[in-house]
Amino acid sequence: MSEIIPIKPINFACPKCKRPLHSSENTLHCGECNRTYPVVNGIPDFLSENLLISIAPNYRSIKMLEFLAPIYEGQLWHSFILKTLASARSSSLDSIAGFVSETLQGITGSVLDVACGPATHGRRIASPTRNIYGVDFSMGTLQQGMTNIARDGISGVRLARTRVEELPFENDVFDGVICGGSLHLFPDTVLALREIARTMKAGAPMAVTTFVAGNAPLTRLMKRRKNMRVFQIPDLQQYLAEAGFEEFKPKLDGTFLMFSTHKAMPRI
Repeated sequence: MSEIIPIKPINFACPKCKRPLHSSENTLHCGECNRTYPVVNGIPDFLSENLLISIAPNYRSIKMLEFLAPIYEGQLWHSFILKTLASARSSSLDSIAGFVSETLQGITGSVLDVACGPATHGRRIASPTRNIYGVDFSMGTLQQGMTNIARDGISGVRLARTRVEELPFENDVFDGVICGGSLHLFPDTVLALREIARTMKAGAPMAVTTFVAGNAPLTRLMKRRKNMRVFQIPDLQQYLAEAGFEEFKPKLDGTFLMFSTHKAMPRI
């Protein structure tokens, strides 16, 4: 049997200047711009409450997300969202997990889980050869994720509170990315995708789930909400291209879309 070589962990970086952070008791400090970030119950917090409230309407429904965190992974909840509201008759939490696993098959090293919630997808693919870094703007859902990780006895999963527009990592560090059920919530889709791409190695794959326009109850509701985007697939492909991704591979079920893509290789 071949020996498993431990993966070198990625250090968090200042979300403002992208320089490495130095850790001390319950804090992370940036020597470049002199910013300090607290660590709350093992979760680095790069997002103050005042900033959270002011940045965009999209981020104001946190209390609802925290209320749903304990039941978010239940089959009943996913069945309600996917089958009843999104008209996705063949999709389920298990099928999403399978899609993520297939997209990242063979990927070792470090994987970024964007808007990870309670570490739903990331902890399912964590392994001795794959570290997971989950980020979300809701401290409550991240704390639920820590509870889930401890309950399942999983190692190699680290969580942090931040916003997708300012990820606390250096450039070109991730071997793969998960972005589950959140792309339609980001205020600026291209800006978010560019920031995600910045942290990825060239050629690294990304697994995404979101919703597209259609005559399902969920997308009709989303159209009435100013803080949600209902994608048309050609527009989504254009956003990905602008952000530096290529090879869009979609799987559409009702208005629920799973797709894989990867960061484009440098042009010679």
